[in-house]
Amino acid sequence: MIIANWKANGETQKNLHWCETFINSTDNTSLNYVGISPSSIHFKQLQNFFIETSVMIGIQDVDFEGGSRTGSISTEMASAECCKFSLVGHSERRELFNEDNNLIRKKIHSLLEHNIKPILCIGESLEEYESGETRNKLKCQIAESISKLNIVDELIIAYEPIWAIGSGITPKPKEVNSMHVFIKDVVQSATENNIVPKVLYGGSVNDTNAADFFEEESIDGALVGGASMDANVFANIVNIYKRLKRI
Repeated sequence: MIIANWKANGETQKNLHWCETFINSTDNTSLNYVGISPSSIHFKQLQNFFIETSVMIGIQDVDFEGGSRTGSISTEMASAECCKFSLVGHSERRELFNEDNNLIRKKIHSLLEHNIKPILCIGESLEEYESGETRNKLKCQIAESISKLNIVDELIIAYEPIWAIGSGITPKPKEVNSMHVFIKDVVQSATENNIVPKVLYGGSVNDTNAADFFEEESIDGALVGGASMDANVFANIVNIYKRLKRI
């Protein structure tokens, strides 16, 4: 799966141009494994544009409760609007909004209750990476977020080394592949029904380096940030994925 995370970007006319460019640069079969998470204010625009395709439209974050929570979008609201997935625990949410694993667990539980696919983002800081603490950090994030949940096959993990997001610096593909194998093993042990999830890679993915990552067996796709704002670049990434994964 290839997911575009637009973050706090987008404008109605520019979005329309993006959508038209993207859909004209891919074929229908390529759209079967594409997800787009625009800003919430543009969710309906993209949903309506892609309504006759298999492109999944999701949101970038969700609240596990509704009611008196100004500015929030509850899982119940998202479900009523046919939201297909939600990012959970992105490093920017953890850092800027002080979200911890306990809160992320509540969000995942609520998403599953409302039949929305959670995409759990995990990753380590540069300090943790350099001190050899990456695996301990990821294991803690996973265990505290999904331990003992009966998840079936809805959960997707997005591994995003914090030090690689938007930096233009990427770890070696084989290093990432090894980390994905580790993540799958941890999730299998942590979940009640021993699922082996799809694991996406995020962190300065673009159409120049995408092929190197997709050639690795345990890299199941990508969560694309900045590069996804260029429709041609994002289409190139999707087409590379289809060619190498033979989907």
